[in-house]
Amino acid sequence: MVESLNRQVLEAPGIRVTLVIADNAPDAPATEALGDIGKLSHWPVIYTIEYERGIVSARNRTLNEAPADADYFAFLDDDEEASEDWLAQMLQTMTLPDTVAVQGTVEPRYKQPPPDWIEALNLFRMGPYLQGAALPAAATNNAMADAAIIRERGLRFDPRFNITGGEDEEFFSRLRDGGGTIRAAADALVWDDVPENRMSLRWLGRRWFRMGNTLSRIALIRRQGIATRALKSVAAMGWGALTCLCLGFGSRARFYRGWLEILRGAGMVAGLLRFDFAEYSSAAVKVDRVKEG
Repeated sequence: MVESLNRQVLEAPGIRVTLVIADNAPDAPATEALGDIGKLSHWPVIYTIEYERGIVSARNRTLNEAPADADYFAFLDDDEEASEDWLAQMLQTMTLPDTVAVQGTVEPRYKQPPPDWIEALNLFRMGPYLQGAALPAAATNNAMADAAIIRERGLRFDPRFNITGGEDEEFFSRLRDGGGTIRAAADALVWDDVPENRMSLRWLGRRWFRMGNTLSRIALIRRQGIATRALKSVAAMGWGALTCLCLGFGSRARFYRGWLEILRGAGMVAGLLRFDFAEYSSAAVKVDRVKEG
């Protein structure tokens, strides 16, 4: 990630960039493998260790440590590579009227050739988007938000999503609901490394179940759209079953897509029953790390 940020082409004068890193692995900090991160970056670096485990704890630490005069907060994952004009494209899209956040395009970079059905279903892609189109939410693997609005509203990622995931959807939809539009930055491209262990129906099934679970949890927390979410859960499972039974014959991709829809609907039902699926529990993270090697 750091190397790709070093290659950013910014034609507009006077742009200052600060890289904020919250290391959430105090027992094996990134500095042990990378050395002094400040020496790797062309931009000033704020490096801190967040001792409280969890994805929300780390994200909120970056917001707390960021310069108080920052105009925008940009979010990337540490295993991603940004295109040379990524930051310029994000900044340009942020200037569109009423924009409070933007979402860029994410292309997968597979560690091993993926199964044909994964490519056919575009399961690891975000986009393509129509430039400037309004979106319901954004994801922190390629997003930017108006820092002044976040400070003004006192927004932070919700700790209730610390080990479940889905914190970015909740955060950005809350940002949008407070007034403003989330827009697509179609040409703000990043590549996301996809390890072999994620290219499986089991891993994707867990992800889709959690995605549905997140939607219901957000509805319950906000006490709105609960009935709609219940209907959508039934619709998702029904459509998934129809796809598996009727459209899936002769097509593994369609059959698996139907199965994933069933799991997404089941996740919604579980969420409405107040079951929180912990996708990022300590045990789950350890298993993922072992499988990723």
